[in-house]
Amino acid sequence: MAHNLDELIKHQPPMRLIDELCWAEPGKGHCQLTVSSDNLFYSERYQGLPAHVGIELMAQSIAAIAGYQHKAEGGEIKLGFLLGSRKYQCDVDSFKLGEQYDVFVEELHAESSGLSVFECDIRHCSEVVAKARLNVYQPPDESAFIEENYG
Repeated sequence: MAHNLDELIKHQPPMRLIDELCWAEPGKGHCQLTVSSDNLFYSERYQGLPAHVGIELMAQSIAAIAGYQHKAEGGEIKLGFLLGSRKYQCDVDSFKLGEQYDVFVEELHAESSGLSVFECDIRHCSEVVAKARLNVYQPPDESAFIEENYG
């Protein structure tokens, strides 16, 4: 069952790159996208999304499952930050126009401070074409965090 991303992540078009959350459970989930030419990162040169955009596809998938968890617990969606990636490996030059990709994410480690590590992969026709570990941060008090760091 697909879920409405408007209710799950703060990314809005044109910055939203994933199309739907297919399923989620605590700490893991599956999102999908079909590459279109109106995607913010679409490149004529690559006839799709350049390989490095895979990291953002993974990060937005993490945001979607986090949003799903917060909503399921009766809370609001929260702001999250991608801190970095480790071991990003992509076996394709690009995510091709018109093709569907599946993004799977699973939390490996979480701290009460809001820091988490996720194992992620992107699949095309059930074959893993990209994988990485992402470090993310979701501040416990997003207003205080923004004020302290950007205010």
